[in-house]
Amino acid sequence: MHTFILDKPDNLIDWWEESVTKFADRRLFGTKNKNGVYEWLTRKEVNTRIDNLRAGLAQLGVNESDAVGIIANNRVEWPVAAFATRGRIARFVPMYEAELVQIWKYIITDSQIKVLFVSKPEIYEKIKDFPKDIPTLKHIFVIEAEGEHSMAAVEKMGAAKPVSPQSPKADDIAELIYTSGTTGNPKGVLLSHGNFTSNSHAGLKMYPELKKNEALTLAILPWAHSYGQTAELFAIIRLGGAMGLAESASTIVNDIFRSNQLF
Repeated sequence: MHTFILDKPDNLIDWWEESVTKFADRRLFGTKNKNGVYEWLTRKEVNTRIDNLRAGLAQLGVNESDAVGIIANNRVEWPVAAFATRGRIARFVPMYEAELVQIWKYIITDSQIKVLFVSKPEIYEKIKDFPKDIPTLKHIFVIEAEGEHSMAAVEKMGAAKPVSPQSPKADDIAELIYTSGTTGNPKGVLLSHGNFTSNSHAGLKMYPELKKNEALTLAILPWAHSYGQTAELFAIIRLGGAMGLAESASTIVNDIFRSNQLF
C-alpha cells in the first residue's frame, strides 16, 4: 500500500492565507471600470471581503459539507465567495451564466445548494421561484444589487460579527463541478482540497521560470472549470502575482492593450 504525502499547503484555505500573509499589499485582481481602465485590488482588500462574507455565511447557517453556489462569470466576487465558502469547510458549486435555466435548476437540486449567489438581477428573475421546488435552497443573493437580498448585505452582516476561517483537511471536498451534460443530465465531480493544491503545486514545479519575477497575466479561462482554477487562479495567488480579468472572449485583444501595465 502506497502512502502519498502532499506538498504543503494541502488545502485552499492555508493556500490563500499564506499568500495574504506574504503578499498582503501586492495587487491581485484588476477589473475594468466604466471608462475601460483597469482598477486593482490587493490581497489584503480581497481578504477583507472574504472574511466578511465567510462570517455572513456562518450567520446564515452554512457549516461543514453544506453547499454554496454561484452563477457568475469570472469576477472578483467569484473567488471571494469561493474562499469564504471553503473557510466554512463547505462545498462551492460554480455555474456558468450562459446556461439553460433547467440546467441551473438540476445542479442546484442535485448538489443541495443552501445559499446561492447570482451575478445580475436578470438571472435572479429567472430563478427566484426555485426555492418553491427546491427545499434545500434557503437564500438567494444578487451580486450587482443593493439591499437585503444583495451579496453586499451578507458581507455587511458578517463584518459586524467576525468568524475565523476553519482549516480543511486535504481530503475534504472543496468544490462540486458539473459536466456539460451533453449526453444527459450533468454529472457532478467532487474535487477535494488536495486535488486542487496538488495540481497547482505540480504546475508550478513544471514552470519554475514563473517564480523568478512577479507573475502578471490576463485571466481568460473560466474559473467554473477546474483548469482555470488550478493553472491560473491558484497559481497566481501562490506566486504573489496579479491578474487582470478579461471582460469577455470577444474583448481579449482590447483587454490586453487596456491592461498594458501588466505586460
